[in-house]
This record gives sequence, C-alpha cells and structure tokens, in this order.
Amino acid sequence: MSHRVYVYNVSEPSQAQDNDTMMVEWGYEVPLLLQPLFIEGGSIAGNNYNNHTEPDNSGLYYDAQAGIENVKRFYDFLERQEGLIGNKEAFSEARNQLFSYLEKRTLPYFHIDAWDVFNMDDIPHDEQAETLRANIAHNNEIMTKAMDNDDISLLNYSELMDVNPGFRSFAELLNYEDYQYGWGHIWQPYEEQPDVEIFEEAGLLGLKDAEGNVLLAPQFDAFYDFASEDLAVVARDGKYGYVHKSGRIVIPLEWEDAYDFEYGSACAIVKRNGRYGLINLEGQTIVPIHYEELELLDYQGFHTAKKDGKWGVLDESGSVTIDFEHEEAFKCGDGFYHTAVKGRKNRKIFNEYWKYVGEFPLAAVERIDEGLILVKPHKGASHSTLYKKDGTVGASGFDKLNRQTHFPNLLVLRKGKKYAAYGKQQESLLLPYEYDELIDLQVYTEAGQGNQVLAKKDGKLGVFHGDADQPAWLFPLDDYENIFWLHQDAYALKRNGLWSIALSPEKRWSDFEFDLVVKKALVEGFAYAFKGHDVYLVSEYGLSRADKTLVLEEACDRYYSYYFDAEVRKRLLDYAKGEQSDGDSIDQYTPVETLYNLGMEAYEAGDYEKAILYDTHAAKKGYAPSMNNLAHMYYSLEGFEDADKAFYWYELGAAAGNHHAMNGLGCCYRHGIGTEPDADQAMYWMGKAAEHGHALAHNNLGATYYDGELVPQDLDKALWHYEQGEVLGSPVFEWLGYLHDSKGNYEKALHYYQQDYEAGSDFSAYNLGIFYSNGYGTAKNIDAAITYFHAALERDYPHAHIELARIYQNEAQYVDELLAKHHLEEAEKAGLDIPEELTQS
Repeated sequence: MSHRVYVYNVSEPSQAQDNDTMMVEWGYEVPLLLQPLFIEGGSIAGNNYNNHTEPDNSGLYYDAQAGIENVKRFYDFLERQEGLIGNKEAFSEARNQLFSYLEKRTLPYFHIDAWDVFNMDDIPHDEQAETLRANIAHNNEIMTKAMDNDDISLLNYSELMDVNPGFRSFAELLNYEDYQYGWGHIWQPYEEQPDVEIFEEAGLLGLKDAEGNVLLAPQFDAFYDFASEDLAVVARDGKYGYVHKSGRIVIPLEWEDAYDFEYGSACAIVKRNGRYGLINLEGQTIVPIHYEELELLDYQGFHTAKKDGKWGVLDESGSVTIDFEHEEAFKCGDGFYHTAVKGRKNRKIFNEYWKYVGEFPLAAVERIDEGLILVKPHKGASHSTLYKKDGTVGASGFDKLNRQTHFPNLLVLRKGKKYAAYGKQQESLLLPYEYDELIDLQVYTEAGQGNQVLAKKDGKLGVFHGDADQPAWLFPLDDYENIFWLHQDAYALKRNGLWSIALSPEKRWSDFEFDLVVKKALVEGFAYAFKGHDVYLVSEYGLSRADKTLVLEEACDRYYSYYFDAEVRKRLLDYAKGEQSDGDSIDQYTPVETLYNLGMEAYEAGDYEKAILYDTHAAKKGYAPSMNNLAHMYYSLEGFEDADKAFYWYELGAAAGNHHAMNGLGCCYRHGIGTEPDADQAMYWMGKAAEHGHALAHNNLGATYYDGELVPQDLDKALWHYEQGEVLGSPVFEWLGYLHDSKGNYEKALHYYQQDYEAGSDFSAYNLGIFYSNGYGTAKNIDAAITYFHAALERDYPHAHIELARIYQNEAQYVDELLAKHHLEEAEKAGLDIPEELTQS
C-alpha cells in the first residue's frame, strides 16, 4: 500500500465537521503544483481525521482564500512563460477546472494530513510537520520570487525541497501527462449511476429497472444494497436469501442470516441453527455450517472463525489456516494479521502468508514489503528487527530503517553511525554495517527504478547495485570524490578534481579529464562534459564534440535551460558562440552522425576505404546504421568481401535494433555467409525486419519460400511477402508476375510483366511475348508478341529465338521458312535445346 498525503478544506482545526471536503489523496509528498495553496497561516494542530495515535497526531492548517488567490496568480504566471507549456489546450482546460473547483471550497482552512507518511519514520510527528511546513515555505519562496520577476528560470527544480525525484526539472513535472497540469491531483469521488431501484409498496420491498419496469414484485421485508456479483441480500418472514439485479432469486430464502458476497471473494457467510458457514454463488455449502462465529478478514478470502470457544482462521475453501486455539478473533492490520495474547497488551503477529512473527505491541509492527515485517523499538526491545517471509528473523539489532530511500529491492538500515543494505529478495544483508552513508542514486531506466546505491566508507566512494537477481559492485570503493548517475548505465565519477564518464571501471568512455559534468534534457544525449572552453556531448554512443547549434538552443531555450545554473549556461553560450573547430578533424570525439555522413559521402564517391574507416569509427561507438553499412560493404562490395566481418557487424547491428541489419543477418543465415546456414535463424531475423516494415526483408522471405531450400516451398506465402514488399514501396515486378502466372492469375501477371519490362527486364519482355502469342490475360496479338520477343533478344535473352521460330513456322499469316530457319540457327549457336516439333518441318 502506498503511503498517502491528504488535503482537506475544513471549518475548524482538529475538529472534523460534516461539511469538510477531501481535496487530495496523493502518494508520499504534497503535490508541488498545489503547494501555492499553502501560502499563509501554516499552523500545526491535531489532524481532523488521522487523530488516533496521540501524541503522533500533527497536521498543517493554512488560510484557504489566500491560497486560492495565490494559485490563480501562479497559473497565470505559468501561462505567460513562452515555451514552458507543452499542450496549451490541455493546460487551459486543467486551469479552468482547477479554478472552478477551488472557488467552491468556501471553508476557511486547507488542512494537510500527512500522518500516513509521517508514520514511516520514527521521528515524532510534530517535528516532521514542522519540517514539512518549512519545506513548503521554502518552495513557495522560490515560486513567489519567480512570479515577482516574471522569470521561470528562477524556479530551479534542484533547489526545491521534498519533491518527486522522478523529475529533473519543473517543466518536466508540469508537463507530465498524468498530472494533467495539476488537475490530476484533485480527488474526484466515484459516482455510479444506479441501473436498478429498490422500491416499497404496502410495506414490502421489490425491484425495478432504470426505466421503471418491475423486476421483482414487492414481497420482501428487507432488501439490502447490491454488492459483488450484482447480488443483494433479501429477507422475508425471518429468512434470508439472495437476488440478482436481473430480478432472479438466485439463492432461496432459507437462512437465519446472510451476508454479502464480498468483492474478490466467491463466497458469503450464512447462518443456520445459530451456527455459521460459507456458501458459494450457487448456494452450495463450501464451509460447514457449524462455527459459533465467522467473520471475513480481508479480500484474500480468509475468515476468522470460532469453534468450541476458541478462534482460528479458515481460507475460503474451508481449510484451516490457523488452528482453533486463540482467545479472541483475528484482525487484519496493514499487511499483516494479529490476535490477542491472554493477559498481555501485546498481540500475536502473523505476516500476510500467515507465518507467525511473534508477540509485539501493535503500534510497533509495520509491513515493509511482501511478507516482510518490521518491528520497531518498543517496551522490552530497544532496537528494530526485520522478519522474513517465513516469519524468521532477517536482520535484528539495528536502530532505524532509512525512509528516504525507495529501492525496489534494497532497504538501508542504520546501527549506531553505520549503515547496511538489506536485500528484500535475498532476505539477508547484502552490505554489512560498515558504511558511513548509503545514498539512493535515484536511478530510473527503461526497466523502472533501480537499486543503485552510492556507498561511502572511510573517505572512499563506490556504487553497489542491489539487484534482486545478481547484486554486485558496479564501481568498487575507491578514492572517488563524487559519483552521480547520468542515464541508463552511465555514471560521472570525480577524482583529483576531474571527471570521467564510465559504465563500469572496465568500460570507460573517458579518462579523468573533464572539469565539469552536468545532466541535460534527453535530447540528442543526456549530459554535457566540459574541458576548458570545449564542451562534449554524452550520449548512448559515448562522447563527441557538442554541436554548437544544439548547445546554443539548449542554453537559450526556457525549457531546456532549466537543467543548468547561471555559470553552466555561461560556459555553454561561450562555447556555442566561439569559433567553429576544424570539421575535417576526425578523432575519438567526432560525433557518430558526422562519421556516418562522411562514410556515406565516401561510399557514393567510390572511396570505399574511407567509407569503411568512417563507419568503423562510428560502429565501434555503437552506432547501428554504421554497423549495417560496414556489414553491407563486407557482404557485397567487390574487393572488400569478408564473410566473417559481414556476419559480425550484421549481428551487432541487429542486436542494436537496426532493421536493415536484421534483414542482412537473416540473409547471412540463409546463404551461410560467415556462419552455417540456419533456417530458423534466417526466418527469425528476416521476419523481425519484415515486422518493422522492411520491404527488402519481405522480398527475401518471398524468395526463400519460393526456392524451397531452407523451408518447404510455399507459393502462397512467397506471393504474400512479395506483395507486402510492393505495398512498402519496393516491388519486385518480375517475381510478382511470375507467381501470379504460376497460379493462373494471367491478368495480374500481365500487369506486373509489363511493369518489369518497362524497367528494362529481358525475362519479362520474353514473357510478354508468350502472353501475347497465346492470348493469356489479353487478346492474342502476334505482332505484339514479335515486338516483345525482339526486345528480349535485344536484351540478350536468346530463348526468344525459339518462340520466334515457332511463330514463323506455325502462325498462318506469318509463316516464313527463312526467318524460322534463322532463329533456330541462332538458338543452336546460343546452346539451347531445340524442341523436336520445330525440327520436323
């Protein structure tokens, strides 16, 4: 369960009233976009609602009307900032909704109730409330200064307190789609439109549909609200049963009492002869009706039951989960279960898997994760203990659990002045109590939030990855002065006053050579590295000289420049406005795009050695288009063929997601280039490329299905792939014509042969002659046939001699023995076999 912050509009501090309104229910922090509401007042008093844990009962109260006016000023200020708002129409709609909503909040106070979040820490709630009040005041000071100066650059996200670490700038938070420009923070009650109506007539209750049609005539003494499965409990003459919204009585009225089918449970509690049991949706008994008491514990289907004066627990099938040996009913806590201990204030605690943890005060028990229970210090125990899923001790004797970290797998524990890391998946300490600090690096990748922790020990720094499967040191402890995460697997590390960019100690993109490294917006890279007057772009391809146009845009643009302080912006502008460096200089910092373009220019100019050189530089930096270009040259370029290199670069390019390389890799497997022929791999990689709309891959698949060497011949599949290639803009007219021809689709075949002929094909010129001489897909036309056969001969397709001889021997109006003899002699000279019927004249 996520820990929540609530905001209410209330009449009086510490006194709940019926007209109080809940405005916000949010996870972990007070939403930044609503913090301008809390500009005046800021007093601390008891909560109106979460007020059951004295003395830990402290909330904040602010003057509502002053806050509403401040929010309006804040949103008007945001709207004026050029380039800040990504979707102006959505912003305007959200602002209008928010203003309309706030104008209806007429009670004098806004009340922040962060009890749920405060309860995550052992610090007294009044102290945490004071810290929260100070943080909100600090943030409002920054926002007010920006408004006073009408300068959004003064609203620096890195200077704000207690804000969501998932964003790196205010603009990124503001434009986050799920927040709906602040309107998404407002809690909206769900209002379901009734589709049936329970009505009364002559003292009895019945059921109508939404149009007023009677579904059940009035006949019941009691008719309760519909619950799960669209079932409602009804009663008549002291007997209970169930009806469906459709008007059917689905379970007869035969019980002394009956309870709802709860959501998530396919069973309900019923009573007969003073005893309780469970029935299913068909009314069949699934737990015998012989328990003295029976209560639903939670939506997992567990029930606490009393038998022979003792309490235990059943699952919804009736199996005994906890034996009947307890004095009181079990209750459900927040992620755990508990029951009384006779004669003691402590409770018996069971985790969510019903593993016994021990006897503790209820206030000391907290569910930390799935099956993981924290027992905080209490009377008789001065330290904290973590219990594993099986109920045994996982870690004990520590002072505090660090609530400021939110790793998926790691928990940071403190004992004295030393810290340790506990793996929730491993259920053990991954790092011992030896570290001066363990800090969340706030790593967010495509896989989600990471488990990377910055470890400090004896003046040394390192990065430990507390992965759920393979925990390991990314950067072992060393004499680094600073480390921070950049993007994906890249980190910036500082030593002796200089910075390096690295993926690991062995995989470095640079030495310790930069005097500054800063993150940037995720546009063409993710960081800038500075060396004197020079600026380098850090991207997935390593480091390259930063493009001055891009640098100027980011340094001046209101949105992008939020990442940089004044000094960094000045250095960026000085670089961008400085003299352009020699573009012909090729070194380790040449951008991959530049290398790729140079390679293309060299290839088109016929300078293949330079093309290979440039593409090799870019490919080694991980640039997939250059990997494909290299592979293509090694695959097909005369004088440069190298099967092993072709396969190597196609494989790397395919792994990097390049569709051209996927197709090339499939061809390598098809023809055995640099590897053994492999039908499965060939079809897989050509298929992957085809799935991404690669026309040539479809044509290659068509050829593979036609030739029937790697896979069984399938002309239907071959034709389908060739047709997809045509749709994608790369038609192979010859094979489209031939496949339609072989299937007897002569008109389509004629169309494609004509297209191929116009492109200069000898084969299609010959086939057009065949079609016109025989009348396939068109009227028979010998003159046209002769024309096409002669075109085929001009294009060096000698088989046309035989067809011309056939015409001059057999077509009545065209018989010419000399011409027939001439064409047969030419066919013999070409080494063709002469059909027997043409030699018997």
